[in-house]
Amino acid sequence: MTSGTKYRTSASLILVAPPSTATSSSDYNLLMLKRSDATAIVQNQCVFPGGMLDNVGDESVAWLEYFDQFGVPEVALRRLVLISDHRPGLLAPQGNGCYDRFFKRTKIWAREIILRLTALRECFEEVGILLCRTREQLAHLNDEHLLAQFQQDFDRDAWQRRVHNKPSEFLDLCRELKVVPDLWALQEWSAWASPAIINKGHETAFFMAFVNTQPSLQVEPSEVKECLWSTPKELLTLYHHGELWFLPPQIYELSRLLGIKDYQKLHAFAVQRSKLGTTLFLPVVYSCSDSMVYALPGDEFYVPEPHLVSDVISFPGTASDLRSRSKRIHRYEYKNQTAIELYLNFEAPNGHLAPQKFPFELHKL
Repeated sequence: MTSGTKYRTSASLILVAPPSTATSSSDYNLLMLKRSDATAIVQNQCVFPGGMLDNVGDESVAWLEYFDQFGVPEVALRRLVLISDHRPGLLAPQGNGCYDRFFKRTKIWAREIILRLTALRECFEEVGILLCRTREQLAHLNDEHLLAQFQQDFDRDAWQRRVHNKPSEFLDLCRELKVVPDLWALQEWSAWASPAIINKGHETAFFMAFVNTQPSLQVEPSEVKECLWSTPKELLTLYHHGELWFLPPQIYELSRLLGIKDYQKLHAFAVQRSKLGTTLFLPVVYSCSDSMVYALPGDEFYVPEPHLVSDVISFPGTASDLRSRSKRIHRYEYKNQTAIELYLNFEAPNGHLAPQKFPFELHKL
């Protein structure tokens, strides 16, 4: 088995805020974007803010020089980097050097910093939210539960167009406002890659950040059709009714969040869990008689080198038959566009939340 998949690197931001009005299902909302007709895979596709890594804008050594000039302590950058022999390639150091070379201004970067820059830049491009810190706010980086800071009192419309057209302008924006991107408020959350059966796939790092109020939004119309601040349960209900459409990573992450309904508890969990690293979820695809099954890490039917499985594996039976032959199960079964079942019968990797079963009793919102 050989894979011709060309993975494009990207980053997404799960932005969490208290609700503007009281809700019974949760005391926090998530920001999700309905893609424009020009960018959506299918109608009503919704995603978290995020997008592709820009090698020129996000990996520029000029960022290192700016951090140094701004007075960002080296230790503050180092705390973002997780040293481990088990990092997925998406988050591993790039090039042949060690992490120290990143701090000596070579072109070898720590991915934990690059992809945070990508997520923050894309969030500003798509909805005009600039998560950033002033010099004074850098003094609070050691706060136990760090909230993301943001600025809105500037010509967002003009700068949003500039950054959208030329990602390297994001650095110019920070210089103009005398701020640095709020890298430290982004907690490492998860990582996903497209199955190797897809020729041009994505590998995406997901980060989570918390704000104390919902920022005002400024939609970039060529990419975003509509924005939603909603609870995980509300979003999944809309999906099951066919009013929104999600790719499996979004369904999995929303289902995880059904397990924590409290804003403060979720924040505390995200901060502590981010120190434990991330396992890349690159599904291995099985074709059953009644559905497609996507095995995930730890599943008995997962394989050591999933990036090499470039063909769908045929299984002579139903998804239930495949489950009955498995002691360890970590997978999702895809029956149709609004029917995905998630299964995990052991402790979630990296101290993470297990996806919760969505209630069968669906009510109109």
